[in-house]
Order: sequence, then structure tokens, then C-alpha cells
Amino acid sequence: MAADVRDVGRRPIDELTREVARRYGLSLRECTPEGVAQRLRFRIQDRALDGVDDYAEYLLYSGDGLAWEDLVETLTGNESRIFGTPADFTPLFEIESDPRWAHYARAAPRPETFRCLSAACGTGEEAYSLAIALAEAQSRAPALSFEVLGVDLSARAVGKARRAAFPASRAWSLPDDLRSRYLEEREEGFSAERLRPFVRFARLNLCEPGALSPLGAFDLILARDFMPALTADSRERALRNLGQALRPCGVLVLGAWDSPGEPDLGLVPTRWGDRYAYERPGDPAGPGARLAAAEEAEPMSALVAHRSPLVRSWMRILLEQAGYRVEEAADGVRALERAVMGRPRALHLLELTLPAHGGPALAESLERLGVPRRSVAYLSPRDPAAADAATLPAGARVLAIPLSGRDLQAALPDLTR
Repeated sequence: MAADVRDVGRRPIDELTREVARRYGLSLRECTPEGVAQRLRFRIQDRALDGVDDYAEYLLYSGDGLAWEDLVETLTGNESRIFGTPADFTPLFEIESDPRWAHYARAAPRPETFRCLSAACGTGEEAYSLAIALAEAQSRAPALSFEVLGVDLSARAVGKARRAAFPASRAWSLPDDLRSRYLEEREEGFSAERLRPFVRFARLNLCEPGALSPLGAFDLILARDFMPALTADSRERALRNLGQALRPCGVLVLGAWDSPGEPDLGLVPTRWGDRYAYERPGDPAGPGARLAAAEEAEPMSALVAHRSPLVRSWMRILLEQAGYRVEEAADGVRALERAVMGRPRALHLLELTLPAHGGPALAESLERLGVPRRSVAYLSPRDPAAADAATLPAGARVLAIPLSGRDLQAALPDLTR
């Protein structure tokens, strides 16, 4: 039995899994949810091989570079639709009224170019969607200059993207008026020839350290729906590359279910259409221009941000007993993700030493979103040294934990006035 286990451990497909992760940062398991044999069956048939282990051996030892390119094309999702998920492009139509980027739409002696990156662009539909949205904004603000760069791991996908030609099915989600303005109907579909001067493509591996450095910095990066296909280490490297490639006030839009996770990228959540994205702090439009207008808080609502699930659960029980609707967050990034959506909460209870930068730093970010400081209190252990006054802003309120229901009821009038 032991010999059988060792043999399984040395299967060529296991070696291929490690090699795919090393070369491309891809998780073979995540790229093939239907099963490796099912996903690769056509590649195996093309070379008249007997199964996945024979195919793995062929890749590992034949030196066939084209076979590796075939594999990459099979494992990566290279096709999408123009204006797939339209809400992700809608904010660009009003770029001239966005405080982050309005200066790009104003005439200037030395105009700057608004730069977008479509990460893991596949055959180019997302990149041309960005160009359409920005071309529409340019029709209202002629001073706006823009460029879009698409990058992908697959050389064949990049080659197709450069041709700017798509089957008709890829453009069905584009409104008729935009389709008639920016796409040309061809016998087998549509061409985006009119947009080609604004769009470029390059092949690169987003998981390689410094991969984006030669391309410069960007105001907007779309990196949607490819993160789950990466190994954990590769995902962290890709996120760092993307975060470092943002200009001040630049925005990173991940997939709807993606999050930066643990790495501190120096980004803060921000609203993007009907969901959130991540922004590099900065103020190119001038001091104070980014402060959000105060909005009326949602009555009887609370956000509890603390690293301990036990503390969060206990605070939820106490607040719900007092009639509050409660949301929880385990760190500052997730607290901001919740804060950017909807109206401000009536009460914000923040761990004084909340990861990654502490409760006071989170309160500053919340204030920039329009959350008044008077709605913020800090949670700290009873040890006085843990609530050192030097770490707190003037007038800050601290609740000592563990906290009883009676203690909270006594504190609420002061916290919510």
C-alpha cells in the first residue's frame, strides 16, 4: 500500500501542476473545476496521447513550446463580451464630474492622458469596452485624452485582441446606439477598427515581480475574475503589481467576489458604480477636493470592526438587543468596503489597534467618506496602557472591553447624540 501512495505522489500530472504554478502562477485545480482530464481532453486527443499523465509527460519533457502555449490558452478564460457587466463601465461615462479625474477633462496647456489597464484582457472585449466608455466621455469633454492597454498571459489571445474583430454574439450586450457609433458591422460580426488608435495590447505574466513597471502608471485598472485561477502566492504578487501600478487616486476594480485579502497594498475601498473598488490615496484635484459631503446616517445601524470574532459576536448581541442593525468587519479594509456602500452608519465601534493601521487611521478614512467623528468610538481592553492617550485623536471616546449590556446602554446616549 505504501508503494502505491508513493507512486501516486510521483504522477506526472502532479509534476505538471507544480510546473504550471511555477511558470504561470496558475492553479491547475482552480483552472479545471470540471476535472483536469475533461478540460484537457482536446489537447490530449490532438497529440494522440492516452491520458492526462501521458500529456503531462509530453509537456514536461518534449520541449514543445507550442504545446505549452496551447495549455495556457486552454486554462485561461480568453473570451468575454463587450460591455459584459455594464455597471463596471458606467462610472467612466461621467468622468468629467468625478473629483478624482475631472482635471483630465479640462483644457490645459500640458494635458495629461487618462490611462486604463485591462488586466487578463483575453481577446480584448474588456479593453474595447473601456475605450467605448471613454470615447463617449470625450464626446462631451473634447479635452479628454485617453489610452487603454490590455495585457494577457496568452499570446494567441493577445493576437486576436489586436485584430479588433469579434463575433456578433460578443456585442449583444452593447446598446444599439453605442454599437452603431463605435463598431463596424462585418460579414461574421463586428470590428472595433475606429477604436484601435486608443487601444494597445501586450503579452505579460501579471504574477512576475515588477511585471507592470515598464508600462508606467494607470488611473484605472480592471482586474476582474481571474484571481481565483491563481495560486495563493501568485495572487499576492499579482495584487502587489496591480496596486503599485496605480497613480494617486487611481482605482483598482476586482471581480465582484474578489478582495485584496491580507496583503497591505496601501489601497482603500471606494465606491464604484453599485459596488466597491480600491483606490490609491492621493489628491491631484487639490486639498480638500476629495472630502465627501456628509450624508444623513441610517438610523439604528452600527458597524463593529474588531479582529476577534468573539468580540464582534458579543457586540452584535448587545447592539441587537438595543435595537441596532449590525454589520461586522475583521480589519480596516473590510470595514471600509462596507462603509462605502449605502448611507453612513449611526454608530462605528472600532478596535483601537485594528489591523492594518489602527482604529484612528480607519476613522480618518471614514471621515473622508462623509462619516462624522462623533459617530466613532474605540474598543480597547481594560488595560489602560492599551488605550494610550498619545495614540488617540482629541476627544476620542473609548469603551473598555469586555463590555456588559448595562455599560453599553449607559454609553449609547453619548455615542449617538
